[in-house]
Amino acid sequence: MFTTLKGSAHTDLVRTSLDDVAWEAFDLERQPSEVRADDALFFRQKETDKQAFIDFEVAGPGEFDEVIEDEEYPEATIRSDNRTAHVIRNYKKTLALSEEFIEDDQWDVVQNEVRMMGDNARKARDKYAFQRSYGDAFSGATTNNGSALVGNSHTNLNGDTIDNLETGVLNADNLETVITSLRLQKAQDGTPGSYHWDGLLVPVNLAEEAHSVAKSELKAGTGNNDLNYFSTIYPGMRIGVSLWLDSTYNTLNSNANTSYFAVSKNNSVTRVVRLGFTTNFVDPRYDSRGRGYYRTRFREGVHVVSYNGVVGSNGTV
Repeated sequence: MFTTLKGSAHTDLVRTSLDDVAWEAFDLERQPSEVRADDALFFRQKETDKQAFIDFEVAGPGEFDEVIEDEEYPEATIRSDNRTAHVIRNYKKTLALSEEFIEDDQWDVVQNEVRMMGDNARKARDKYAFQRSYGDAFSGATTNNGSALVGNSHTNLNGDTIDNLETGVLNADNLETVITSLRLQKAQDGTPGSYHWDGLLVPVNLAEEAHSVAKSELKAGTGNNDLNYFSTIYPGMRIGVSLWLDSTYNTLNSNANTSYFAVSKNNSVTRVVRLGFTTNFVDPRYDSRGRGYYRTRFREGVHVVSYNGVVGSNGTV
């Protein structure tokens, strides 16, 4: 019983008990194929010790030139542009507990509240991560040069116009078009980007269709025994699913339930963590009204540097 302990030992036991519940909820088992903000394939993971994170587009060294014997090495010029400071956002929640409540060991109620705090912290993290990236990819989630993550008028640092927007519904033929676009996508210096198709990101509404089209052993939608091109050629490709892409929770994309994304691991959708999920318990002895506080917080941000490594379809045709 917690009431048999006094002072700091009591406080430590209270916090330990609540932390176990909060962290269990925060790290709740994932749904099938569920993508969260900490997924390193769909979100580049970085850390910072500042309130803002500066990112910029960088062009590679350009094409290699053919030279003759004893000719000087052609010198590559490092080019970067569109430097942007991305603000780290703060997320906090506190639960007030009276000292009488603590003394009377009403822990079923408290633990349930704390469990929901941990669960809601994770959901908030993921919600905002998708809102600032794939969930608003065709409009509000803009790259460092001001264009939407997915669009038909990107300009790379070499001056080329890049189109990473498709419109076909999710089926085998249209998915092949999307993947071909990803394979042919130019890098910032105008050379082939060499983007490998590593992930297919869809709303829950398209989860079954995505697995049928991309992961079945035989070709989907046919009556013969042709092998499925996608699962044969890309056996390691992952299907990622998020409810934050569905219209139930996503009002930013008017075509939420039909949109999908072919993603390379070398994409530039970036999550920057300043402070991971953290908890703290303030002892009732330090409050004039005798209240204890269980506090949770985290600090991070999600931004999109450029179009690189992503091709999206709004699934409207």
